[in-house]
Amino acid sequence: MATPTRVDGRRSAPDAEVVAGPRMPRVRRVVVLICLVTVAALFGAVVRQSWSATSQAAEVVRLEAAGAAMMHPMTTLLTELVTAQSAAVRGSAVDQDSVRSALAQLQAADARYGAVLGTSQRLSDLAAQIEAVFQAGETGRAAYQRYSAVIDLAVDLIRAIGDSSHLVHDPDLDSYYLMDAAIVRLPDAMVSTGRAADLVALAEPGTELTGEDAVRAAVARFNVATDARLVSAGLSTSVNYTERSELSSNIVDRLDAFLTAADAFAPPTMLQEFATAVQAREMAENASVVFTTAQLLAHLLLSELEALLAARAEALAQQQRVIAIATAAGAVLVVVIAWLVVLSNRGRAVDGRTDAGDPRPGRGSTSGELAAAGRSAGDRRGDHGRIVAAVSGSGRDAESGPAASGFAGQGARSIHAR
Repeated sequence: MATPTRVDGRRSAPDAEVVAGPRMPRVRRVVVLICLVTVAALFGAVVRQSWSATSQAAEVVRLEAAGAAMMHPMTTLLTELVTAQSAAVRGSAVDQDSVRSALAQLQAADARYGAVLGTSQRLSDLAAQIEAVFQAGETGRAAYQRYSAVIDLAVDLIRAIGDSSHLVHDPDLDSYYLMDAAIVRLPDAMVSTGRAADLVALAEPGTELTGEDAVRAAVARFNVATDARLVSAGLSTSVNYTERSELSSNIVDRLDAFLTAADAFAPPTMLQEFATAVQAREMAENASVVFTTAQLLAHLLLSELEALLAARAEALAQQQRVIAIATAAGAVLVVVIAWLVVLSNRGRAVDGRTDAGDPRPGRGSTSGELAAAGRSAGDRRGDHGRIVAAVSGSGRDAESGPAASGFAGQGARSIHAR
């Protein structure tokens, strides 16, 4: 049975399905698109969450690096202030230029990081107090008290830098204990040893510390012993948990020097010595060694901390690059799948236009060919009608006479000749 074809060349719906294949059901197509959109949305949510978490971690590392960078001049300034206090207590000339130079370095770092760390106002107050102490020009116990207040402001600024930079909240053990030693324990040890040496200087020559000064000196020694123990334990933890293999070899020498000096300043038998007179001169000498080794170790630990933070920042940047590449690849994949679904549906929706050159009637014909075919069919129907009319007319003429019969015969022969 011939395939039903319309006069204008278009196939009927059954014919289109046979040639082009069955269409994808609309419900199935909608379900596929919905699933594709859902997967794309879930993928986008995961990517957004990952990018947000990575960006937040990178921002924290950036703040920590800023805090570590600012701690170098801050440690230098603290060293100069403790040295200036010792000179003023002894009545010696204070090296104001060194203090101002360290302050200028800190102010330069604050100009770079102060906006994000929120240290500008505190630093301004500290600078004003330093200038006030210089102008007062006091010596002896008055200088000890005035400089102690300024040094306390400097220590408070160190704590503020640690808080605002998130250094004190660092989650990694290696960097946390480097931070703890560099900006908490060692600055405290430096201040304590400086004050202990100054108390010795305030005592009368050839006398031992007694009374309140002896208590203050004992507290300073106890603080140094505690700080040394915590520094040793913390750095051991850092070495055990770090991926930076050179950390141990880099810090071992200065750490040993600090611990040795701390043991001489505050030996394990210190508690027994509290009940006896303090050997002031020997304690002052040991305090000076602790002070020097503590500041050297602090700067080294800050440099190691900066190296760890730089490696962590690079790792986070690499994660962000991977997320960006994965996002781009996922977007391309979603677009390709959607394009394939739409393309397959359009291919199956062809309703009768087949390839040119199909030999079957009405297949692949152009509109001009279809019109010509229609005119030819109309001419054939007209010839058939004239033949039928001629035959009918010949029968009637036969009844009317021979002349009519001959004329009809000639007409019939001429038609057949055609």
